[in-house]
Amino acid sequence: MQGTTFRVNMLKSLLKSSTILFAFLLSAIGVFAQDAANGEKVFKQNCTACHSLTDKELAAPGLGGVAERWAGNEEMLYTWIQNPNKAIESGNPYVTGLMSKYKSKFGTMSAQAVTKDEIDDIMAYIAAYVPPAPKEEVAEVSGTGSKVETGLPSYFWVILAVLFGIVLWLLSGVRKQLGHALSEKEGREHVELGAKASAFNWMSQHKIITSLVGIFVVMFLTVQAWNAAATIGIYEGYMPEQPIAFSHKLHVTGNKIDCQYCHSTAEKSKTPTIPSTNVCMNCHKYVKEGPKHGTTEIDKIYKAIGWDKENYTYSGVTDPVKWIKVHDLPDHVYFNHSQHVKVGKIACQECHGAVEEMEVIRQEKPLTMEWCISCHNKTEVQMAGNGYYDEISKRLRDNEQGEELLREYLEDGKITVKELGGWECSKCHY
Repeated sequence: MQGTTFRVNMLKSLLKSSTILFAFLLSAIGVFAQDAANGEKVFKQNCTACHSLTDKELAAPGLGGVAERWAGNEEMLYTWIQNPNKAIESGNPYVTGLMSKYKSKFGTMSAQAVTKDEIDDIMAYIAAYVPPAPKEEVAEVSGTGSKVETGLPSYFWVILAVLFGIVLWLLSGVRKQLGHALSEKEGREHVELGAKASAFNWMSQHKIITSLVGIFVVMFLTVQAWNAAATIGIYEGYMPEQPIAFSHKLHVTGNKIDCQYCHSTAEKSKTPTIPSTNVCMNCHKYVKEGPKHGTTEIDKIYKAIGWDKENYTYSGVTDPVKWIKVHDLPDHVYFNHSQHVKVGKIACQECHGAVEEMEVIRQEKPLTMEWCISCHNKTEVQMAGNGYYDEISKRLRDNEQGEELLREYLEDGKITVKELGGWECSKCHY
């Protein structure tokens, strides 16, 4: 009887322990097993400027293994992210340990405007993150452009022309010697003509050949002049050396910083703006050394803003960075970034190329009128769920003429920018 009672009690204890363990697993793992894709989006908007997805420290501790470190303190983690001061005031031992370890180095984290569900999504994204395999370094093409020349190099044609000239000179000498020999054989005096007289004499005797060569030379020079004129103001491949060696590849691909964290007005105004050094200091107040240039380039930021990295103070003596503009449209061209980014939902790479892979920024596209109107001709307008086009959609459906236009536009299954007036001169010139 006592054995049976013992076994029942043991079973109850096991069930109770299993329930507690299961609940703990749910809190430590299941709670965070949410939408990793949304977590990536929220992380890039709120966290990526300071935190890495590994244990590497940026402007704050790395988040690799964060779920394991906070195991048993999940509710406090929510409080810590949403209201750090409240978490500190609670006296939680883990939070107290964090502050004693990192406050002097990074300060106190500011409160984040995220919900518990979004925090769960971020945790799921961190847990699912797999560091990319290291890529083999590829030497970049030197010079101011990004094009790699193909075919025969230009100096080959110069060498060929020189060799051809030498052959003609030798043949001319042989011809003169033969002329001398023939004159001596026939017993007559040999008359030596100068180079100019010889040339005119030859051309007068070969008028058809001379005319054809003349026409070819004129046509060739005209085409060359036209091509040269057509490239005026086109700087495709332009890649100037900047005062600070800023790597977009490191910041965007390596550190996962969103383009609009630095170029914050790209979807709000005509220009995307070049970020001030204050934006740089959000991270580099703490990140003092880079993986490629060490402290050299980051020290230039400190000099520009007047930051004493040893004493963590501003000196008040500044030396603004003189960035060199890369993408520059003529003054008579109107271009609005917000119209393309916010309304048109055009990715940055469409106009700027794969910036996220560039060590040195360069002009990837020609930015010519032909290139712009070609894009307007083929790019589909994103009208679905886009409030900017609600009025246009209403007009196309509310009258007979509009419905006729709508049917015409949708013959190929899409409405392009051109079909909504994207080729009108006043759109870009007024």
